Amino acid sequence: MKNKIVVVKIGTNILTTPGGKLDLNNLRDLVNQICDEVLQGYCHIIVVTSGAITTGSERLGVKARSIPEKQAAAAVGQILLMQEYAYFFGQRGLQIGQVLLTPDVFEDADRCANVQNTLATLLEQDVIPVINENDAVATDEIRFGDNDELSARVSQLVDASHLVLLTDIDGVYTANPKQDPSATLIPTLNTVDSSVMKLASDIQNDRSRGGMRSKLNAARTASEYGADVSIANGRTPGILHDIFKGAAVGTFIKRQKES
Repeated sequence: MKNKIVVVKIGTNILTTPGGKLDLNNLRDLVNQICDEVLQGYCHIIVVTSGAITTGSERLGVKARSIPEKQAAAAVGQILLMQEYAYFFGQRGLQIGQVLLTPDVFEDADRCANVQNTLATLLEQDVIPVINENDAVATDEIRFGDNDELSARVSQLVDASHLVLLTDIDGVYTANPKQDPSATLIPTLNTVDSSVMKLASDIQNDRSRGGMRSKLNAARTASEYGADVSIANGRTPGILHDIFKGAAVGTFIKRQKES
């Protein structure tokens, strides 16, 4: 197995258009960047993806608001999403393996070990694990809340060296750039403490459960367990290549201990 494992979390806002449809062009571009890094032997990559509920809602022609509606939309959307991932990765000669998780998996030692073994075996066989929360069965009482937290937990589980959180803004700012035009990007954070958390001011979004606050929480969790973290704009051309080259893009949060 290659030495490094990188977890790439792809958020709903960069997988879907403003109209709520799956953004195939951006998905294809991100998949190609992932394939480039994997095929060059840079690292193993695990994808944590959002977008199933939005994709399913669009196909069903409904706005999923209740838990049963969201679960039904997820059941439909997960298939559509995986079809596209499989197609784009397949064009580059790579296979994917779908893994659906709920929080209780991480609370049971045996189930947690089973997930570790599954992911390790997929990576050893050069299969790209594509992970999502099992929204078709999860409820508000038993769910991560957003895939940022899920990606942090997966990073811990596989001892990842790097967690990349792709969103629709360039990184962590001194204020919300969508509300304050004077906000400036913070290129590096040594830690995520209470003063940093105060910088996160999220705008409500019907399509995405997460926001900058959840990404900072995930960054704190992952960095404390020994992973570097990057928060960056998933619509920036070549963003993953730049991150893997160590270019000054997005916001980089240093690991708090050696993994």
